[in-house]
Amino acid sequence: MANKIQQKAMHYGSVISHVIEETEQTQEKLDPMFKELKTKIDGHDLATMSADRYNEIRQGFAAGTQTYDELLRQLNQAQAPARLMGNHHSLVNAFSDFVKGCQAMTESLQDGQTIDEAQFTQAEKDQDDATERLSKYLTKIGALA
Repeated sequence: MANKIQQKAMHYGSVISHVIEETEQTQEKLDPMFKELKTKIDGHDLATMSADRYNEIRQGFAAGTQTYDELLRQLNQAQAPARLMGNHHSLVNAFSDFVKGCQAMTESLQDGQTIDEAQFTQAEKDQDDATERLSKYLTKIGALA
């Protein structure tokens, strides 16, 4: 039978796996919407997108951000083994920054099919930066686990 330390490590590992899996699934749903929107923004062609599609993307982004928020809550509550505490804290901070970037991107999509392009672009950069940090800490945690 596994001792308490091993059980804690196994439970922590399953929480991390769940968060990664849910994040990837959510990103797979949102990525085509993001690419469609980015193409319209880059081509200054947003007016050609139907209002229904724009609202569908807004709702998709809002739902995705809610999912990420819930995953952040789960990550915050995860009990990391002592040797992983520093990396876990860094992982939580990176995921929090990722969620903030998603929220900012969602908020950049305004009523009347207008987008705050500066906010959208900054949110994209913030998400990319946070994602790089997430990968780094997940790799470190994986190596130490």
